[in-house]
Amino acid sequence: MIAGNLPYYITSPILDRIFSLRGAWDQAVFLVQSEVAARLAASPGSRDFGYLSVLTQVHARAEILFGVSREAFRPAPKVDSTVVRLTPRDAGAELGIADLAGFLRFAQSCFRQKRKTLRNNLGPVYGLERIEGLPEARLRAEQLSVAEIAALYQKFR
Repeated sequence: MIAGNLPYYITSPILDRIFSLRGAWDQAVFLVQSEVAARLAASPGSRDFGYLSVLTQVHARAEILFGVSREAFRPAPKVDSTVVRLTPRDAGAELGIADLAGFLRFAQSCFRQKRKTLRNNLGPVYGLERIEGLPEARLRAEQLSVAEIAALYQKFR
């Protein structure tokens, strides 16, 4: 088990490192900034769903346990916190993704500019001609589930 109070400004790099330790942990419980916790556990279609959501949900199931008010700390930070539990999973295997690093690079490209469509985010990388015919081309990445992003990735392999 891993537990900790993650410094707000380096939460993402710490999570990257933890996710790279596959098989070395069976559960992680962290106190993080509330906005980060919302992103970790976000559902597709929500404002908070982004690359960090995909990264987390490929490696773990994220569960928000409870909030912690800023008044619980001295000195009080400017943000509220949330305790989140991560339970490892192998979504790569569940979704049939053989090259997890390649998938994550693809997902990162999908979310390169959050408010742009997949056509505009993926066009420079994969060519507009490959993307134009896809029904997903006019959607934003935040509208797709992790499974749908994985299916789109398979189309580009």
